[in-house]
Amino acid sequence: MAPTPYGEPNWAAPGAATSGAPADSNAGSMADVNTGAANPVQGRDRSKCFQALISFLLIGLCASMMCLGVFAILKNIEYNDFAEWFISAYMIIFATILFLYESMWWCTIGGLNRVLRKNFGFMYKIVGKALYLIFVACLCFGINSEMLQELDWLRWFTGIAWGATGVFLIVLQLAYPDVFENYKSPTAGFGEQEANEDANYTV
Repeated sequence: MAPTPYGEPNWAAPGAATSGAPADSNAGSMADVNTGAANPVQGRDRSKCFQALISFLLIGLCASMMCLGVFAILKNIEYNDFAEWFISAYMIIFATILFLYESMWWCTIGGLNRVLRKNFGFMYKIVGKALYLIFVACLCFGINSEMLQELDWLRWFTGIAWGATGVFLIVLQLAYPDVFENYKSPTAGFGEQEANEDANYTV
């Protein structure tokens, strides 16, 4: 093929399209710029705060249940009803068990934690604790309202509060499981292997 009178055009030569183009000095710098899109700002983990508030709430519920049981026993001195003695005593016992468990969350005692874990292991799960609250709440409505007289409001308050808190914990666990994602039961009193197994037992 005879050469053209004006020579071969630049676009026909290999590499000609880029050889004459000036290098973009901003190309490298723009590639290194961190726009923040790949590093979204993470919100603060408030799950521990929520767990602490729930623990305080449960301790308050224990106090109300114990007061109701003591007042029921004092009022039952006049009635002398065996069923009332039975219900009142169990209300105090169940409230004490929950109080001891919540105390383990703040200040763990190895021997006590081991006893609670072996006999009331269901409380070391959120749903188990919630069902426990609902069950104990039913005891409040078994107390004779005529016996309590002016303290009957405490029976309704305690029963509704315990039952509502149990339902609240179940809903919270199902709807917002991240609240209890880092919830760990007390492991004092157990060996290293038992503690590691127990760490995966909660929730």
